[in-house]
Amino acid sequence: MKRRVVFAGDSIVHGGPWQYWLPEHYVTNFAFPGHTTSDLEALIPSIVESQPEILIVMIGTNDFGKYRLPEEQVIQNILAVAKKLKEQLPDIPVIWSSLTPRSDEFSQSMIEVNSKIMPALEEMGILYFDVFSILRDPNQNILERKYCEDPDTFGLHLTNSGYERWFQTLSPVISSLLKLS
Repeated sequence: MKRRVVFAGDSIVHGGPWQYWLPEHYVTNFAFPGHTTSDLEALIPSIVESQPEILIVMIGTNDFGKYRLPEEQVIQNILAVAKKLKEQLPDIPVIWSSLTPRSDEFSQSMIEVNSKIMPALEEMGILYFDVFSILRDPNQNILERKYCEDPDTFGLHLTNSGYERWFQTLSPVISSLLKLS
């Protein structure tokens, strides 16, 4: 049975070939390059209207790069958007992907934000998915070079193998949640 799988976020989510990997489902992608938490917040009515049966989100990295917000503000922004999504989609499973590693000055901020949002999201009933650990270089807290499309600039956009690695670990979670709902 085809199910409605919805993705939301920024360029990192936007670049994933989700429909290709989930051909047995209807996939909608509300992710756009450059989007911040406030952009995602503005899309909540459209996301709700799309009637997702599962929602996968990753947002926040552009709050640093675009606006240079402090970590605490990014954490507050992420949690505010998560709360609104959960309030408007109370019975829909939500998978919230951690921020990915970066190879620029914001790398340590990704770790800090992820550590703070994880328990708060779980308390809201949102499944936290640690994509940071899956994609990080084993020797340092940056995006592993083989997964990084832009290692000499931002160091955050994924190669095809980066997306494949992410989906390889995400796919069983999606399947499991769809069977439960």
